[in-house]
Amino acid sequence: MEDKERTPRASMTRRSFAKLSALAGAAGAVGLAAHGSLTETDQAFAQSGVERVKHHTVCHNCYNNCPCWVYTEDGVAVKIEGDENGTLSKGALCTKALNQLHLVYSPRHVLHPMKRVGERGTNEWEAISWDEALDLAAEQMATAVKKYGMYSVMVGAGGGGTYGNVFQRVTQDALGAPVCISAGGCQCYLPADCAGQWMRGGSNNRHEGNNAREMWNAWNPTMEAVVLWGAQTSASGAAYAARANADMRERGIKTIVVDPYFTEEAAKADIWLPVRPMSDIAMLLGWFNYIISNNLYDEEFCKYWTNYPFLINPETRLPWRAEEVWPDYVNPSADPNGVYDTPAFVCFDARTNSIQPFPFTLPENSPVDPVVFTTAVVNGVECPTAGQIQWQEAEPWTLKKTAEVTWVDADRIEEAVKLYATTKSGIGTGQFADMSELSSNFIFGTMALDMLCGKVDKPGVVLTEQKPESRWTHRPTQFWCTRPYQETFGVGWTVGLTLEENTRRSQAAVDAWNAKGVDGEKKRQDFVDYQRARLGSDRHKAVHQWQLNELAPVREALLTGEPYKISVRWEQVGNKYCTMSNGEEWNQAYATLDYCIQQYPMMTSTTFEDVDLFLPLQEWLEFEHGSEMVTQFNQTFMRKQVVHLGETADPFIVATQLVDRLCEKLGGDDQILDRDFQFNGTYRTKEDIYPEWAKAFGVDDWEEAVQHSEDHTVTVPIEDLYQYYQYLDIVDDGLPAGFATLSRKCEPYVTMAVLNGRYGFPYMFPFTQDSPDDYDTEYDAVCTYKEQSENMLDDDPDYPFYLTTGRVAHYHHTTLRNAPYSRELMPVPDCRINPRDAEKLGIEHGDWVRLWSRRGETRGRAYLTEGVRPGVVMMERFYFPESFDETQKNPSGGWRQCNVNLMARDDVVNPNFASASWRGYRINIEKSEKPEGIWVEPEEFQPFMPTLQSEPNTEEVFHRA
Repeated sequence: MEDKERTPRASMTRRSFAKLSALAGAAGAVGLAAHGSLTETDQAFAQSGVERVKHHTVCHNCYNNCPCWVYTEDGVAVKIEGDENGTLSKGALCTKALNQLHLVYSPRHVLHPMKRVGERGTNEWEAISWDEALDLAAEQMATAVKKYGMYSVMVGAGGGGTYGNVFQRVTQDALGAPVCISAGGCQCYLPADCAGQWMRGGSNNRHEGNNAREMWNAWNPTMEAVVLWGAQTSASGAAYAARANADMRERGIKTIVVDPYFTEEAAKADIWLPVRPMSDIAMLLGWFNYIISNNLYDEEFCKYWTNYPFLINPETRLPWRAEEVWPDYVNPSADPNGVYDTPAFVCFDARTNSIQPFPFTLPENSPVDPVVFTTAVVNGVECPTAGQIQWQEAEPWTLKKTAEVTWVDADRIEEAVKLYATTKSGIGTGQFADMSELSSNFIFGTMALDMLCGKVDKPGVVLTEQKPESRWTHRPTQFWCTRPYQETFGVGWTVGLTLEENTRRSQAAVDAWNAKGVDGEKKRQDFVDYQRARLGSDRHKAVHQWQLNELAPVREALLTGEPYKISVRWEQVGNKYCTMSNGEEWNQAYATLDYCIQQYPMMTSTTFEDVDLFLPLQEWLEFEHGSEMVTQFNQTFMRKQVVHLGETADPFIVATQLVDRLCEKLGGDDQILDRDFQFNGTYRTKEDIYPEWAKAFGVDDWEEAVQHSEDHTVTVPIEDLYQYYQYLDIVDDGLPAGFATLSRKCEPYVTMAVLNGRYGFPYMFPFTQDSPDDYDTEYDAVCTYKEQSENMLDDDPDYPFYLTTGRVAHYHHTTLRNAPYSRELMPVPDCRINPRDAEKLGIEHGDWVRLWSRRGETRGRAYLTEGVRPGVVMMERFYFPESFDETQKNPSGGWRQCNVNLMARDDVVNPNFASASWRGYRINIEKSEKPEGIWVEPEEFQPFMPTLQSEPNTEEVFHRA
């Protein structure tokens, strides 16, 4: 809707408004008129009206996509308010959304391509045309490719709200450029993404990633309790998740919060378990022990819908298949056409008191009564069941031992686990564990715990699917990341298909290339070589899920040129210095690059330190989009372009245009891996993508429909949203659908982890990926106790505190540090410390403090609170864009002063996912002084105040003839 009206003209800055409000208040108090303080203006101008238009769009300052209304006056956005029709937000917006006016009109919002003209670090730039910018970027990349090969081009990726995190996949897979590092990725959501697919062939339990939404089901409210384990949703999505959580509690759902910090969720919880940072694995195993010991698990579900009863070959660490034990066995569930794979395994049968084949059937049709926790002799070898392996890990973890290791009272632990186990409930997790070497242990453990208790695909549990298309009519199959690779390059395995069918599909891709006159076998080999060239992927093979690299080997390659030279960096997000550890080492490493290109709306620390060419992207008020299907619960909205400043560009177009320009420089499309392999929604012009967007929203003409975007929301009816008991649906082979996993059952014993570590499966098929002789890639298949490398179980007087980090409501990732209102609310990172610790150190509330670890140091401002227990310090990452403001006498990148990640480490990482230890390590702290060059007082942020002016729309430069 575009409601137009004429309103009186107003022009006022935030400061003049504040001063006028104060003056008016004072005048009223003493009975005086304030007119004498007002400035006179031209009467004709004052009496003229402005055209006020109301637009509907969707916020994207985080991943929640809350619907909103935006008001413009003469084309300038002046107000943002929530849309009350948002299913969960109900008209609410958070500070991140409201600050969009301060971003889109920020004096720091770059409006034209910029080329560095001084030395790196001098912040000297000149504006150039888009054609010159794309040509320059492509020329630099082409030069590197001709000198060193395609592996010399590296990509930077990550989240960050508006600016996306899919472009690197398009870039890498089109070019065949293996090096990509992400500020998130291995550190954020990759472990959960793999766990969901590997363990149940579907969504995961990550509450901060828009899964785990049964707790918000107000239409069929069957959930009784929920565990929020490290999930700081009120900070992550205040208008959406926090609002929904409040409604959830009002409906009577009890909450258990496991978090070392007294979060918003903990403040409202029925039970708060303030665990010692990163002792969560001990807490999980204590829960496993209590539930199994007290027979609180769902035996029926474990028997027939998990792989816990499968007997495991201790030599291979894989479940025995029936044919391995009985060579003449005929599997009654096998697909006679050889397409779908439904294997039969081996169990210990309680009916016959012997090992027996265990074919896939409905429980009532099963020929066996499988035992979950036992051992048995198979082919002369003593073999445990998968459940027994998990029990052996959990058995030592009594309530007493769990309490000692986690620092939580044993009675409180028992109260929590009993509430969880005896109610309709589930575990919703947060990203915290992804930032540690324990990431796989945690996510495998939380999902396995729900499976142990049968909390899967039923009302009142977390592990459900929320879309009608999740129901199957045939044997479920999956791997979204390998399917396009298998179809295009013949590499990758589709779970649920037989070896013969996967082999056939791989060869079909080769044949398709041959039919186009291209050597298909060479194309397949080139693709798998590019996959295996990802640095660190021979040790941490799950990074292939998101086409990432281990961090430290990339830094080493930059510094040494081995195993290959990296020459050009295409940074597709904002500020690695704020979000990554070992900042000083990265600063040295990036200095070795011949050229650095960055695309982003704002210049950041990365820009100041490293960038040679800056490509300006659109903020979300400028960004039109229709295929970004991250929803507001059951709704998907059109993102309308409300304003457009200067020459800011659509990021999806930028990625494609630069790849195309590089092909021209190299002499043709055949010089790269596959220019058209762009499966993440990129496009060359808006006209190319409009038909796809129109189809997604059920309209004939996107350009016309988006003008009235509020009328074209895609809404899944609530009665269709929740899809329960999908695994019981009888499909076309006459069997229950089950799950899209290797066994067609839930896999709390993560078979895929074993295969992935050993062979690179499923990403490398029909090839394998070897591991270094000096590295053990036998990944854990069950939740196994490990401590962080720096733990609090041993005395260390030099580093007596344990540091944790967390999210705050003011910012999302590295965004908004140049938004003056958010910076007034939280100008610097708070270093939260217990008052008893502070007293011993002579630290008072608001004092500046110095923190240091074995690797580096930083500073913050003390915030005394009982929300952290003694011995624990909590602090958020930060950077200061004012540090390279033109008013600074000594400009800097702004990432050294208060960057908590300067103390973190990436030399010890998770075996599966290469997740680095960015929290849960030991530090020391003392009173200190405020760093130079950072702003803390409201008036200091005047240079960040919005200009409230627009520039001509020059989007046509992106339309290719």
